Amino acid sequence: MNTRTPRRSRGWFWTVLTVSILIVYLFPIYWMISASLQPDANSTDTAWFPTAPALDGYVTAFEDGGLDGLRVSLITAIGSVLLTLVIAVPAAYSLSRLRSRAVSLGLVILLLAQMIPSIVLANSFYAMFNTWGALNSYIGLILANATAGIPFAIILLRSFMLRLDTEVIEASTLDGLGPVGSLWRVVVPLSRNAIITAGVFTFLFAWGDLLFGLTLVTKTDMYPVTVFIYALANSNMNTWAATMGASLIASLPALVLVLAAQRYVKEGVIAGSGR
Repeated sequence: MNTRTPRRSRGWFWTVLTVSILIVYLFPIYWMISASLQPDANSTDTAWFPTAPALDGYVTAFEDGGLDGLRVSLITAIGSVLLTLVIAVPAAYSLSRLRSRAVSLGLVILLLAQMIPSIVLANSFYAMFNTWGALNSYIGLILANATAGIPFAIILLRSFMLRLDTEVIEASTLDGLGPVGSLWRVVVPLSRNAIITAGVFTFLFAWGDLLFGLTLVTKTDMYPVTVFIYALANSNMNTWAATMGASLIASLPALVLVLAAQRYVKEGVIAGSGR
C-alpha cells in the first residue's frame, strides 16, 4: 500500500494552513506600510496598493513630535528594565535559596500583584505621583511600568536559579565571596539567558504601554510614542498616513530587540519553565 500520497497531502495541508495563518498575522504590517505611503488616505478610505507612494506621512509624524515620543519611550523602557533587574535579580536569588513556606506565599502575592487591573494601578499612581510632584516625569513612568516587569522577572529568574548547581555557589563562598559576591560573580553570569529574557519582556511591557502614559502624562513633549500615536489617530486633521508611519516606526525598536535577543529568550524561557 502506497502511503506517500496521504503523507504528501497532509504535508501540503499543514503548509497551506501555516502560510494562511502567517498571512493573516502579517497583513496588519503590510497595511501599515501601504497606508503610510498614501498621504490622502484615511481610516475608511485606504487603497490596497499605494499608486503614488510618498513619505509625507513620515515627515508629518517626525515634525509633530514623533522623535520626542521615541525618546521618552526609549528612556522609560530602558529605565524600567534597569530598575526591574536591580530589584528582581537579588529577590529571585534570595527566594531560590530560602527553604520556607513563606516563599510559596510570597510567590502567590507576586502572582496576585500581576492580576491587579492596570487602570487601578494607574489611578493610584496618579494620586501618589501628583502628591510627590512626579507627574510628567521619567521617574514616574519608569516606576509605573516597572510594576509589570518586576513580578514576572522574579518568578522567571527564581525558576531558573532553582536549577543552578548549589555546589558551585557553595564553592564560591569557600573562596571568600560573600552573598553579594556570589550573586554578582557566579549567579548572574550563569543566569545570563534568564536575565536577558526578563529584560526583553520588561522592555516590551514598557514600550507598548498606553494606559500609564495617558494617565501620568499631560504635557505633549513627554508623551510616550504610544500616546503620541493615539493622539495622532484622534486628531481632527488628516493624519492617517502619519499615524501609520509613526506606528511602523514605533514597531521597529521592539522588532530589532526581539530578533537580536531571540536565541537568549528562547533558552531563557525553556530554562525558566523547568525543562
